[in-house]
Amino acid sequence: MAEREDPPDASNGPAGPDAREGRGAVAVLDGRGLVVEWSRAAERLLGVDRSQIVGRPVTDLLTLIDAEALSEGVTVGPVYDGGKVTAGRWGLWPAGPLPGGIRSGVLEAVFTQSPVGLHVVDADLRVLRVNSAGVGMRGVPEREILGRPFLEVYERFTPQPIERTLRQVLATGIPVFDRRAAGYPRADPSREHIFSVSIFRLEDDAGRPLGLVASAVDVTARERARDRLAVLHLAHERMGLLLDPVRCARELARAVVPLLADTATVALTAPPLHGPDADLPPPPDEPLRCVAVWPPDAGEAPEVGAEVCPEDPGRAVPYTDEQAAGGPTLVAPIVLRGVLHGVARFSRPNRPDPFEDDDLRLAADLVSHTAVCVDNARRYEHSHAVALALQGNLLRAGRTGSSTLETAHRYLPTGLGTGAWFDVIPLSGSRVALTVGHITGFGPDATAAMVQLRSAVQALAALDLDPHDLLARLDDVTRRLDEERSAAGTEEPLTAQCVYAVHDPVTETCAIARAGRQTVLVGHPDGTWRTHPLEETTALGEEGPPFAAEEIPLPAGSTLVLLSGHATPDAPPLADLRTHLTGVRSLLTVAALDALPADQAAVLVARTLPLDPADVADWDIGPELSSVAEARRRALRQLDDWGLTEETAFSVELVVSELVTNAIRHGTPPIRLRLIRNPADSTVTCEISDTGAAAPQLRRARAADEGGRGLFISGELSDRWGVRWLDEGKTVWSEISYTT
Repeated sequence: MAEREDPPDASNGPAGPDAREGRGAVAVLDGRGLVVEWSRAAERLLGVDRSQIVGRPVTDLLTLIDAEALSEGVTVGPVYDGGKVTAGRWGLWPAGPLPGGIRSGVLEAVFTQSPVGLHVVDADLRVLRVNSAGVGMRGVPEREILGRPFLEVYERFTPQPIERTLRQVLATGIPVFDRRAAGYPRADPSREHIFSVSIFRLEDDAGRPLGLVASAVDVTARERARDRLAVLHLAHERMGLLLDPVRCARELARAVVPLLADTATVALTAPPLHGPDADLPPPPDEPLRCVAVWPPDAGEAPEVGAEVCPEDPGRAVPYTDEQAAGGPTLVAPIVLRGVLHGVARFSRPNRPDPFEDDDLRLAADLVSHTAVCVDNARRYEHSHAVALALQGNLLRAGRTGSSTLETAHRYLPTGLGTGAWFDVIPLSGSRVALTVGHITGFGPDATAAMVQLRSAVQALAALDLDPHDLLARLDDVTRRLDEERSAAGTEEPLTAQCVYAVHDPVTETCAIARAGRQTVLVGHPDGTWRTHPLEETTALGEEGPPFAAEEIPLPAGSTLVLLSGHATPDAPPLADLRTHLTGVRSLLTVAALDALPADQAAVLVARTLPLDPADVADWDIGPELSSVAEARRRALRQLDDWGLTEETAFSVELVVSELVTNAIRHGTPPIRLRLIRNPADSTVTCEISDTGAAAPQLRRARAADEGGRGLFISGELSDRWGVRWLDEGKTVWSEISYTT
């Protein structure tokens, strides 16, 4: 043990030569050399237990200490009290690592061989020591590091946030683990490196802070791999459900910024944008059109919609563009099955980091997935157009040729909606048929069956059948189509659900029938709702009881909701829909339809409007032929009140004359004539009702016949005519257009 000759600094309490370091004596000797104080620090330092040495001469340490196990030396000096030497009292202090000691060897190995960067700073945040793996210190002379302020040494690593963390640990003593720091070290100034930093406080035996030790591990490769995986996952997530080529391109550009690039542009060729019927490759020199730029305010990027010349039409894999003016640039052709669909450009104008091989592989995965999504979107648009064409484009939201009904709808023609349909069919006498159906199954077979059943519904609706009778005949059609499908090798049986309702504004009633479990809701003008107007029955094509049917009152201001699938009426989307429908005047403002689940592929909502009583006129007709003239006069007066032209009056007069004459001659009293004006489609309907069961037949009279031309003449003057069967008797009607 060596004795230090430097005079110690005064302090409160025992002090020794290292008092200026803030370290007190670990052991105290009296004037006779006996050990009177032995701290735990002394036990750890020299490996001698307190009970073994206290009260014994200090020379006994020579027999108690294992010299080979010592890691540090000790120094002896007088103990000062109040700045004066305490007579007869001596102290022992640590003297630092011993040359060749275990602890010294470990410490040297850590600072010279460890791959983990180590940094030691004092309480003033000046660098005391940095090992060879220190962050950004590779290749930097030690003289340019030691003793310099932290801010100067680590200026390439955004030091301000790190400095705040260092001062926080120095003040609180709470260590910080795995804090990220990024920068461009001098040894590799062209690439940003990311480090995981952990910081600990150095303390003396009394717990006073001496400085800090920070360890740093280069995690650049791990973080870059995580970023690339995040970009790939984000692109798959955003484009997975998109069926729009432009939106797919936009989501690709958004996904790569900022993790992979600072700016991104995507240009597509004409075929993905227009959806051709064939996969014909575009000409090699055909320009591309920019469809996505991210961020939108990128300065060097072309404007959306501008034409972009292909970079290198012959290259089909991602490559780096060394000549690009906007910094490191990666060009990725969007190719599928050898056909170029577009080009994506990823640039880094704000950082010098070149694109690496892993970046090229990531870009290849991204554009490969984008190409599939763009092609699927193109095919979807084509299939969507075909589906809409097969559906006859169905309907536009709004009124449907009737002044007594307003409708709105939500329709998804693909996916779950491949077998769904809805229709609003104008009938005679200002009546309107509403129908919603859904074929079981998906794909082209379901679409074809949907078209067949929808056409059958329209044909049967023209016969003016009661709803339950129409569904019975539609069931026969479904079974016949199922037999044809079975003969063609289709194993899945054909079944369908269908709701068919007929609204009569004159009687303010609705006759409705249902096959299956489709949801039907009826809203009353007072705001109340009837959620179960019909029982659930078997579907079309299945064995079971007769279809549910009922005639319900439907006054003006009522709402009828028909859905293609089954849903709980109290489910939140339907509850919200009822709330919206109750609070709006026009169905055109109802946005709640879009919030309904996707399994409700077809949704039809109808609101009944008041019928002007002045648009309806009816009279009882006597069974005598003399009543025909009176019927003509009444009809002409009514047409004059409506302000219709003489040409229309002539046609209506002749039709009324022929229909009334046929009813008197071939029908059964009582006979009733009714005229209905429909301002929505500018038509007048003439209806003759009687209780006879004989059906009128249109035939062509021969030249010598004196009769038989009545219905032929009526048919020539009318736009449409037909027969509607009642519970007792029939109604023959004729519809004539007019101009105002």
